[in-house]
Amino acid sequence: MSALPRSVFDTAEALQIVRARQEAVRPLLEALRRDLSLQTAADVGCGVGHFSAFLRELGFDVVGIDGREQNVSEATARYPGIEFRQGNIEDESFRGAGSFDLVFCMGLLYHLENPLLGIRRLHIITRTCLLLESMCLPDESPWMQLREEPRCNNQSLTDIAFYPSEGCITKMLYRAGYSYVYRLATLPQHDDFLETTSHKRRRTILLASARPLHSSLLTSLEEPRDPVDPWEKLPPRSELVARHVVHFLQRPFDEKSRSIASRWLRLFPRIPVPVRLPFGAWWLARNDYTGNVILRGEFENSEYAFVSRFLQPGMVVLDIGAHHGFYTLLASKIVGLPGKVFAFEPSPRERGALSRHIALNRCRNVTVEALAVGSTNGSGNLFLVQGFQTGCNSLRPPAPDVPGALSSTEIQVVRLDDWLEKNQIDHIDFIKLDVEGGEIEVLNGAQRLFLRRSRPVILVEVQDIRTQQWGYPAKEIVTHLQQKNYQWFRITDDGSLVPLDTTADHFEGNYVAMPKESARHGFHTNMSDAHP
Repeated sequence: MSALPRSVFDTAEALQIVRARQEAVRPLLEALRRDLSLQTAADVGCGVGHFSAFLRELGFDVVGIDGREQNVSEATARYPGIEFRQGNIEDESFRGAGSFDLVFCMGLLYHLENPLLGIRRLHIITRTCLLLESMCLPDESPWMQLREEPRCNNQSLTDIAFYPSEGCITKMLYRAGYSYVYRLATLPQHDDFLETTSHKRRRTILLASARPLHSSLLTSLEEPRDPVDPWEKLPPRSELVARHVVHFLQRPFDEKSRSIASRWLRLFPRIPVPVRLPFGAWWLARNDYTGNVILRGEFENSEYAFVSRFLQPGMVVLDIGAHHGFYTLLASKIVGLPGKVFAFEPSPRERGALSRHIALNRCRNVTVEALAVGSTNGSGNLFLVQGFQTGCNSLRPPAPDVPGALSSTEIQVVRLDDWLEKNQIDHIDFIKLDVEGGEIEVLNGAQRLFLRRSRPVILVEVQDIRTQQWGYPAKEIVTHLQQKNYQWFRITDDGSLVPLDTTADHFEGNYVAMPKESARHGFHTNMSDAHP
């Protein structure tokens, strides 16, 4: 018989959403801590301390606060190095909780009888910014619904609560005193944060701040204005439909296209819809993570800007882990017929989509390699994720919080050095490397490449959440290339490069590794005349 979970906070369902939320907010928290010099954090509504421990792992000095004494006692027993206090956000005494650079509040707001009062109390203890996650009614208009809740250690203290709409939360944040409100651009990969065939999106993650923030990880939200008179009689349905049609036709062409494509995928999830990419190529958007963010115009915008500026006609590019080919198509368009693009994609399913995109866009300078790249030559088992996360395929099983069933297929693995020698390729300008944690294996199989006189610039995924399935920290990737005399950069919103803090213990992002001989020539700062 399997062991029962220790509490309602430890069920498989509860831990799954905890991991999904942590993975989604980690890059943002790391960026905020670095860019805003945040040090202290309050985890309000901390439960048994899962997120308090997560914040401590990210380097914050954490205080956990919860309204239930038994939760505080349990959290203290689990994480003795963290201070936990009892405190009810709706009590006047909460004003004395202190002042914190970051206030972190996950899954508490909708359990309150008075969420606006709760947000006002959070604002009092916020020194810089508030990161808030909540259930939300699916509406941009500001309204709430009074709901009964069961007696449970992770529910309301009074068994009754007001559930706000996302528009209502946004308005309350502004009216409580925050000057800027943002939504996390890429919400967690969990059904509660996604619109599925059976339900609308149930949750949101918002950031409220006293100062403006400029990050591709955030989407700015305006304060909702609701001019509707609740006592006014609505016009006939035919008139409402006509108004909606007129409003739709007045929207910009790109917005109309994205709206139609998104609705198409919701109605016909198995049939891809053609979309024009920002650099002119056609893309067949599928009902998966990549397709959805491309439809929203939010797919790796900083990385796209950098690659667009860096690549030049005639360059030779390797896309290792090409997936459905976004970077393959981009590189093909820029390097032109004088250049070459080699796209490595071992998954038969993803390779089919890649090949269709190449054919659709008549890319005559692209060669597709049905290979995985690693440290040895031979065969291996590729784990394929079914469903939404088609980009999480790997030679190791994905992280437990990645949703979707798994299947596996046998594929061929090749050392990059041997492949280059066999194909008589003596020069590589650029590599995009994204192999879901196997990056160090690719680098270990490319020792001779890094001894060449002319060495490639590399855009590489460096994420602990991926490498942990391979048994090593992502920092190893950074150290490995530093030892090869490479310099590391992070990418700004406009595609420029700034030096990366390589002393950090954890990494969650896509970064650029550049040979020091190239960096000395100013390649990273002198790209204004590059391809637009």
